[in-house]
Amino acid sequence: MLRVFNSLTRRKEAFRPLSGKNARLYTCGPTVYARPHLGNFRTYLYEDVVKRYLAYLGFSVKHAMNITDFDNTVLKEARKTGIPRRKLTRKFERLFRQDLRALGILPADKYPHVSQYADKMEEMVDALVAKGAAYRDKDGRVFFDVSAYPSYGKLVGQKLSSRKGKITWEEYKPWQAGDFLLWQPCGSNPEKCIRTRKGLARPAWNIQCAAMSTDTLGSQIDIAMGGRDNLFNHHENTRALAGALSGKEYAKYFMHVRHLIIYRKKMSKSKGNAVLLSDIIREEHSPKMVRLLLLSVRYRYRLNYTSAYRERMKRRYLTMKKEIAAIKKAGGKGAEDFDKMLLQAKAGFESSMDDDFDVPAALGAVEKFLARCSSLPISRRQAAQALALLRKFDSVLGFLPL
Repeated sequence: MLRVFNSLTRRKEAFRPLSGKNARLYTCGPTVYARPHLGNFRTYLYEDVVKRYLAYLGFSVKHAMNITDFDNTVLKEARKTGIPRRKLTRKFERLFRQDLRALGILPADKYPHVSQYADKMEEMVDALVAKGAAYRDKDGRVFFDVSAYPSYGKLVGQKLSSRKGKITWEEYKPWQAGDFLLWQPCGSNPEKCIRTRKGLARPAWNIQCAAMSTDTLGSQIDIAMGGRDNLFNHHENTRALAGALSGKEYAKYFMHVRHLIIYRKKMSKSKGNAVLLSDIIREEHSPKMVRLLLLSVRYRYRLNYTSAYRERMKRRYLTMKKEIAAIKKAGGKGAEDFDKMLLQAKAGFESSMDDDFDVPAALGAVEKFLARCSSLPISRRQAAQALALLRKFDSVLGFLPL
């Protein structure tokens, strides 16, 4: 049985969706003011593997990923470049989807856009105020009252609901926690505002995913997933907003992917050390090899990207390619106990993936199977069976050079 490490409980739990074999997955997508870097794509790739393996197990997965096409970062870049916001965000969303296709990442069922959800956000804010979970201050700003959600802080592992003060900025730490901003009037900067049925206003970051996820997937979902930096405060706050309205736990499982670092330093656009997918492909590296590289370390552990590690993964990929080519050419007398080999490979793959999506261990089972098949006198029929099994594995991994 599949077991998932749940950030909410900080332990591995059997995966049992809220509704039978139906699984609802919400993932935090890109802010489309620039191309995402490899660290971002590591998260998107592991989200893809989770979705693929759930499908492999027979679950029907409904997936929504938000697109942030309206926020301070987007507006700042539009002003800096002189490119209108809509033109800027459409360009980078197109490039983002291009990169998704290059890496073989399956598309989401829905891509809600922040710019198209202002009315839904405003409705959610009004509902929270009506319920007494949010309040307006003298300046017309709306804040969420964290004391209205008794388990606020559970996701980060700290009791935060007794904290005082109001938070008006987006990035802050657990020890700074307090009532956080949801909505504010437009003021004297209409270019920073978004139009709703009631006029111009500025929705804050946390109300965005709360409104988009509950509208696209319902008040409760099975998995909320994103990068480790989303755990607090974004996922904690989204959980509180949705839960305060529904009276139920927003997501049954929270999953968080650790950072990709580069030469033991954080990769980021602001530090100037971001590596883009297009940069690596331009160097004649296969997108499948890049996919292998980014999935080669378990998602709850950091991956240290270096040129030496990249070359190691390239050699590993080329070895698999050579072994698969040998299997395709096979025409021997047949290997003994081949059916047992097939069963062992399948059991090794599935037991690894059942252990919280352990891709490196699953890959180890695949590589062991490839090495044995390519070194034995397997028949054409056995080669066909081996390739069929490898294709099944690759429906999850997406990087085997078949």
